Amino acid sequence: MSANPSSDLNASSAGRVLIADTESLMCELLQVRLENEGFRVVIVSKGADVMKFDISEFSIVLVDLMGEPVDGLQVTAAIKQNPETVGVPVIIMSAKASEDDIVDGLEAGADDYIAKPFSTRELIARVKSVIRRRNMINARRLANVVRFQDMTLDIGAGTAFIDGMELSLTQNEFKLLALFLRRRNHFFERAQIREIVWNNDSGISDRAVDTSISRLRKKLFDYGRNLVNRKGFGYGFVE
Repeated sequence: MSANPSSDLNASSAGRVLIADTESLMCELLQVRLENEGFRVVIVSKGADVMKFDISEFSIVLVDLMGEPVDGLQVTAAIKQNPETVGVPVIIMSAKASEDDIVDGLEAGADDYIAKPFSTRELIARVKSVIRRRNMINARRLANVVRFQDMTLDIGAGTAFIDGMELSLTQNEFKLLALFLRRRNHFFERAQIREIVWNNDSGISDRAVDTSISRLRKKLFDYGRNLVNRKGFGYGFVE
């Protein structure tokens, strides 16, 4: 067993697994079986110790519904509420198997819930299944993420961040930013912008387009300088 991040996270493996559980014998058995499958395993006995690691470095977290001061639900919620680790899957392992317990675990953000006692074969099958499913979800999500330096636009979620701070954008401002960031260094005439962002709404004038872009520019802070209007070409986001 080890709780040393540097020694356990450097090895090449099929994936990295963090197990948080007080049952040391069960953890050791899981470690042996998971390592036989090519995983690299780190074990901790306290929920509070989970957050000492860089969770984004792990392929999956297995956590028991441990008690005070930090229980498994709190650990799960903390992982899922952090934008940096929300994509890391979590499986809750617990002897508590009532419908309410399972619902509480899933509502906290767990990707799966397995009741104790369980076979290691079943757990490993679930680990592989959850990782595959989460990898597919993450791949689809990343396809909708546009980045420029420390600005990130998540098309699917409809959110935009600069240096981790979420921007307060209207729907049309978001559409404008998505248009410009996806086609950086490309210029759009007002008519093209109306067609794409406002679906050719005849009630939208050139001045309304200019005003919306001006408001967007102010919300982009220093990046507002990248959103330019080039005479004879139109608007574009230049690098």
